[in-house]
Order: sequence, then structure tokens, then C-alpha cells
Amino acid sequence: MNRSQSRWATNLSIVGLVVALAVIAIGCRQRPSAVTQSAALLVVGIGTDVDNWYLDRFPDGDARFVWSQVYETLVRWDPDLNTQPGLATSWEHSDQGRVWTFHLRENVQFHDGSPLTAEAVVFSYGPQSYAARTVLKPVTKVIAQDKHTVKFVLSRPMPLPYYLTHVAWPIMAPSCVDEEGQFTQPIGSGPFRFASQTKDQEVALVRHQSYWGQPPQLERVVFKVIPDPTARVMALEAGDVDMIVKVAEPQVPRLERSADVVIHRKLSTFTDFIQFNTQRPPFSDLRLRQAVACAVDTQQLTATVLENVGRPAQGHPYSPIMLYYCRDLKLPGYDPGQGRVLLAKAGWHDTDGDGIVEKGGQALAPTLIVTTNPNVGAGSRFIAMAEAIQGQLREVGIGVKIQILESGAFLSAEREGNFDMLLRTGFFVWGSYPRHFLIHHSDNLYSHIQNTQLDKLITQADVTVDSQKQRRLYHKLQQMTVDLLPAFYLVHQEKVVATRAAVHGYNISAEAPWLNLRGVTVMQSR
Repeated sequence: MNRSQSRWATNLSIVGLVVALAVIAIGCRQRPSAVTQSAALLVVGIGTDVDNWYLDRFPDGDARFVWSQVYETLVRWDPDLNTQPGLATSWEHSDQGRVWTFHLRENVQFHDGSPLTAEAVVFSYGPQSYAARTVLKPVTKVIAQDKHTVKFVLSRPMPLPYYLTHVAWPIMAPSCVDEEGQFTQPIGSGPFRFASQTKDQEVALVRHQSYWGQPPQLERVVFKVIPDPTARVMALEAGDVDMIVKVAEPQVPRLERSADVVIHRKLSTFTDFIQFNTQRPPFSDLRLRQAVACAVDTQQLTATVLENVGRPAQGHPYSPIMLYYCRDLKLPGYDPGQGRVLLAKAGWHDTDGDGIVEKGGQALAPTLIVTTNPNVGAGSRFIAMAEAIQGQLREVGIGVKIQILESGAFLSAEREGNFDMLLRTGFFVWGSYPRHFLIHHSDNLYSHIQNTQLDKLITQADVTVDSQKQRRLYHKLQQMTVDLLPAFYLVHQEKVVATRAAVHGYNISAEAPWLNLRGVTVMQSR
């Protein structure tokens, strides 16, 4: 059976016919004709399977693209990162941001038919939830005031609505656990409900017929797990999938020239960066961090390695689409000559003529660690970036050694402080709220700088709920981060999603882990 017949069979499944045949037939094709119809199935290629469905753990990798169809949050971002009502229609704070009250949307049904109530919110942010144990530690109580009103009581002020937008800590139905409190099945309120999962192969979702919002036009969405980025592109070009996420930058120019493929690009919230280990030499010396910042040409890096997909950061801590983005920062600027001057002032000189500076008989040869795990370090893309950075730093006399580590070894090296620099992206980023700076707070596991002034400003900015005061604090924090250089920021990523030309109505969102399928249709030949 070909793929067009598969879609015909899937449509028949709506009225209860040949369901098993529709599942088997995904991925086949038929010769096109001039007549088209709207198909009921969308097949999406993703890089990783859904490793977890319950709120007790964070869903890694591409699992969040799937979660965003099944689960919903109290507050949402629109495609341009403006906050909007989700399962809560409105909210307000009192006691200077220590108490937040959310008013829930009425007549919302979970996938099992149970209603959305304040008790479901209390359940979702109970002590078993990952969010309660981590980002929502300041929340001391979640109280159901009535059926559709819930109150969060905090130990300190906090701009809570921004925190409740992340799809990784959504609202789940209490019925997703059994009488013993053990998770049994994913039950959310999203436009699609869970149907089946074949480990490391695919996840199938079906339309939630009682969805409270605009119902999706698709009957089914199947997420096919294709770990290799090149293989995902080949699957798209072959028509085995209709859409792929996280398109590798080198593939974008060629796909943009294809009449059969549409590339959707949007500046995202993620920024790639070099993080320094400032707690041991050589990068305990600010001048050496400054030398690196002067020597790395992020414009060339973006143009050559990333095929002009993304925007050069040249040290700016976060993307221009982020809340409180400051355009007037004093950035390092690409200046390799100044980089050499800074190295010389720090006592590093090339005395043997090999092009690498030395000090006390030791060559300046720091390690730069990279992981191929796409959940941690953006996979092979970071290897290419590391090699380009290695070449640029050699031009000023720094002989970088690249270490490519698997995920466990990478995290161990970081925890033990056994590295000089590392490459990573994002971190504490899910929408436009600039919580990313927490990575540089001394108390954070991933921080590699100890600075009490920076810590104080990070905390002060996050406990401020007055938007004007918060803006001033985050502007100051951005410049302090540029000046102290716990990290050097390289590229503001573009989110890239590719679809077959038959896919219509897709509106790409700037939020990295979100896949917006509202209004999507697939025109199928018959």
C-alpha cells in the first residue's frame, strides 16, 4: 500500500474503519494527480524519543515537541514570545509578588474526560513534581481556593507566570496515576492525546475531540524517531515524513532551493556560548578571557560553519527576542590585535617561535570540551564550531586542545572542574524571560565563577516583579556578564523547521522546545 492510500485509510479510521491498516501504512506513497484533498495525518521526524511522560522528571531532547501537543501550561507564549492565557485566563499578585492567584479556564476536559480543576494544578505542582523540587522551590503552598481558582504562596517575590510557561512542567490530570500514586498513562488537556509508543521508533497521537480551544484539523500526528540529522532530511525529501525539526545548518541552503520543501526559520531563545572555568588557571585571569573574546570572530563563525543560519552574538549574553534585551551594551568586538596585547600584559609570549605563547615554560594550550549528545551540546554542530574556534584562537597564540566526550564523561569533567572551556547552548531558557543568568550564580551546579556582586544582582533581578525596575536590573546584569566574562556568547540560534510543500498553515514559534501545529493541514494527492 502506498502513502496516499495510507492517508485515505487513516481518514476512514475516523469512522472506525481499518484502524490497524492505517497504522501499518504510514510512510508509503502514491503517484500524484491534479486533484488534492486535506489529509488527516502529519508525520514529523524528530531526533530523540520521549524518554519520560510524567511530571517527576524533565523530558529530555525532542520529547518536549511531543509534550507540547499532549500537555498544556497555565500561561503560554505566542509565536513571538508574548505571554498569553493558557489554562489560566488571568492572574494577579499580592504581597509584593509573594502570592499569585490564577483563575482557570472553565469547561476544559482532560483526555480521559475528567475536568480541569484547581485540584489538578495542586497535583501538578505537588512535592513529586520536578518543577516543585527545582525551579519552583520558593513556592511553599499551592492552594485550591475554589474549583477554578488556585493560589501559589511563595517564600520570596517571584515573577511566577514566566516560570509556568515551560512545557516541561505542565498541568497533568490527577488520573494519570493509580491509587498507589504510580504513573500509568499520559493524560493532559492538549489538542492531541497519546495513542501509542514504540520505543526509539515512533509516538502516535490522535486528536482530542473535546479540546477546549480551536480543534486541530489533523486527526493524527506520528512522531518518527530519526536520530541522525542527515537521515531526517533524506526522510523528508523521500516523502517518508512531512516535517522535520532541528534542521542542521549546513542542510538549510540546499533545502531552501528545493521546490518540494519549505524552510521555516525564526530567531530563537537559545544562544551558543563558550563557558570558562574561572576557578583555575589560565582563565582565572580575566585578561585571558578577554583575549579569547577578542580573538573569536562570531560573524565568520556564523557565516562559514553555520551557513548564515543564526545571528552573530559577539559576546551579547542573549538573543534580541528576549525580554529586557539591551541593545546598548559595550561588547568586546572582534580585535585579534587587542587579544595579543592582553596575552602579553598577562605575561604570555611566544619565545620559541612556534606560534603559541608560553609563560614559565608552559605553552598556553587550554582544553575545550564538547559533547556529541544533542541534549547537552548540540551534537556534531558543536564539533565544527569548536574546530573553527580552535583555528581563530591559534591566530593570537592560544593552542586549544579539543576533547570530544560522551555525555557522562562531559558532565563528570564539568562537575570535577577538569576542563578549561566548554561549549554549550541555552540553559535555563524556555521563553523570553532571561532566567539564563542563573547559570552564573555561585550556588548553581553549572556555574564556574564565584562573584558575590554577580550573585546579588542575579537574585535581585529575579525577585523583582515591577517590570520597569526589573528591566533596569537586567540591563545592568547583561553588562556585568559581558565585563566579567564567565562566558563568551557566540551565536543566537535560529530555530529551523522544514516541511513538505504539501504542509500548509504551519506558524513557527520562537520558543525552542515548542511545536505549534494549530491550523496545520496536509494536502494529499488522490
